[in-house]
Amino acid sequence: MEQTPKANRIHIAFFGRCNAGKSTLINMLTDQPVSLVSDVAGTTTDPVSKAMEILPLGPVVITDTAGIDDTTELGALRMEKTEEVVKKINLAVYVLRTDEEPTSDDMHWLGLLKQNNVPIALFINEINAAPNNLTESKASVGRDKLGERYIVDHTGLSDLVTVIGSADFTSDAKRLELLDLLGGLTPLDVEGEQTLLQGLVEEGDTIILVCPIDSAAPKGRLILPQVQTIREILDHKGLALVCQTEELPAMIHSLKNPPKMVICDSQAFDRVDELTPDSIPLTSFSILMARFKGKLQDLVAGVKAIKNLKAGSKVLISEGCTHRRQCDDIGTVKIPNLLKKQGYTDLQLEFTSGGAFPKDVSQYDLIIHCGACMLTRREVLRRIECAVVQGTPIVNYGVLIAALHGILERAISPFVDELEG
Repeated sequence: MEQTPKANRIHIAFFGRCNAGKSTLINMLTDQPVSLVSDVAGTTTDPVSKAMEILPLGPVVITDTAGIDDTTELGALRMEKTEEVVKKINLAVYVLRTDEEPTSDDMHWLGLLKQNNVPIALFINEINAAPNNLTESKASVGRDKLGERYIVDHTGLSDLVTVIGSADFTSDAKRLELLDLLGGLTPLDVEGEQTLLQGLVEEGDTIILVCPIDSAAPKGRLILPQVQTIREILDHKGLALVCQTEELPAMIHSLKNPPKMVICDSQAFDRVDELTPDSIPLTSFSILMARFKGKLQDLVAGVKAIKNLKAGSKVLISEGCTHRRQCDDIGTVKIPNLLKKQGYTDLQLEFTSGGAFPKDVSQYDLIIHCGACMLTRREVLRRIECAVVQGTPIVNYGVLIAALHGILERAISPFVDELEG
């Protein structure tokens, strides 16, 4: 892969009222016309994102949002979209103007960001007096009111506060200064030093990756978790050996010493379990993702709810990405068929994909989630917490499939110390 996956980047979103200067600021910081800029209120409708690098944060995604005081016919729907952004980001930039005091809308959204524990940088756009028929003295008063003392007193925020003059939007020096300020913030819920194979691979280790190629596999490439696993093995100076399911015995036999571990696609769990000697640890890409992105303990605990399923039980099957469904799609076809094969029939199945995930999940008897390779860690943790708080068991594909095949204990054995800790 040539770029850091979007889900592994730090997400920074810009908030503020219509015409606060969010889009102009983003275009300046990215040095590209990412967002449409206009004097017309409500120019930005849906969230617009751009990937870039901000050191020392590293790879980030910058997102522009609609004005929080959007009063157009679709304003309420746009605010729902903006609320979804709040729940997924790691950092927030809130933009205010020197010619307008913070409103109740500003306070509501600043409060919402604080409620979600999102670190906030306050960028204050210094508006010239002339366009708004303000005297120079009135403009100065406005700037003072929106200075750091006012913001801290009225919002309780003591994070980064900086004033941006209109001339600054064309200044390379100011651009670098603002990027340095953002780069110095501590984002929320990022992986940090945690890695996909944390504690599982060392220099010289041989890891076998079983990657079935079926109709659901993207043509000419591997799926994201497989690519990420290969890269991490290489980063640790290990040996990554890749094969399909039926070639596994020959690959193991060809090695002078047994591999440190076998990692497989969850859909091939049962067959790979048969072909892998008991002495060799076995797990799946999906379970690695569960450990990396979320809380493996909660997902393993949720699997106990499977035995309570009966006719009429409501089950939500949720995927973090949106893709064209194949005839053997794992979420809508393979998992339902596997449940039927294990005797769980006449279930009420519901499906979501992409950014869609219900706020109220209390109606479900079980949530079955994908490996979430396309979601940020913060979003995965939010979904798991949503389920746990509402008392709804949640598992992911890998954990569920291993349990239904009777090999869950083996599949999670590499992490037993973590699960018991």
